[in-house]
Amino acid sequence: MKIYRARYGGVCFGVKRAIEMSLEAVKQWKRVYSLGPLIHNRLVVEDLRKKGVITVDNIDDIKNKKVIIRSHGIHPHLLRKLKKDRFEIIDATCPRVRRAQRYVERLIKEGYYVVIVGEKDHPEVKGLLGYGGAQAEIYSKHLRIKRRKIGIVPQTTLNLEHLDEAVSYLIGNTLDMKIYNTICKATILRLREAVRIAKKADVMIIIGGKNSANTTHLYQMCSNYRPSYHIESVDEISVDWFRNVRSVGVTAGASTPKEQVDEVIRFLKKQFPQ
Repeated sequence: MKIYRARYGGVCFGVKRAIEMSLEAVKQWKRVYSLGPLIHNRLVVEDLRKKGVITVDNIDDIKNKKVIIRSHGIHPHLLRKLKKDRFEIIDATCPRVRRAQRYVERLIKEGYYVVIVGEKDHPEVKGLLGYGGAQAEIYSKHLRIKRRKIGIVPQTTLNLEHLDEAVSYLIGNTLDMKIYNTICKATILRLREAVRIAKKADVMIIIGGKNSANTTHLYQMCSNYRPSYHIESVDEISVDWFRNVRSVGVTAGASTPKEQVDEVIRFLKKQFPQ
């Protein structure tokens, strides 16, 4: 069976940076706390916990005042509270996410009403909304809005088609629109390559956390072309998926380390020698 491995699949710059920063913090303090999962990969988060990076939901659960801001960023009110209470802060917010936060602030200062395009329950989107305050809201297909000036900032892992949809809808409701395309280039490359592979493979395997937005997007896109399976680990693979299959495509979300992808590739090669 032929295996097509995505060149752009797997851990991105921001995730790699957050992991490295957390491990450096552990070397210094033995234990550091992350407000919410550092990244959206259950297996990596569990491994980090064993090394001293502890996930908590509330500031009160932080025992030593050593906190790391996860790659998705946090609400600015929470960040201000951490500073006010004199926590030691390691800010692992992805630079691309931080740029999006700055664009929201800039648009507000320029008098724009900001529409954030992304998943309403995603921590990055919640953080962006916090920077917009009362002058921002999250886009939905049912949004009823008429403003003279509308600014648009998308979630960094958004599917480009979703941004196009939002712009097409909102442009008729404003005289002045300003768009900051903050979608990470790695996200675009990953999605495009996944589709390219899906068009020629018989089956697609997408590796990444079930709570990972960008991995879910990959799965959804690939499912439009071929039978596709979203897995977190090699243990979830069923050989029944590959009956009468001559080729398989393998890609991974931005929070999926190379080691997890390698493990899947080794399994496939062992079960189905080329």
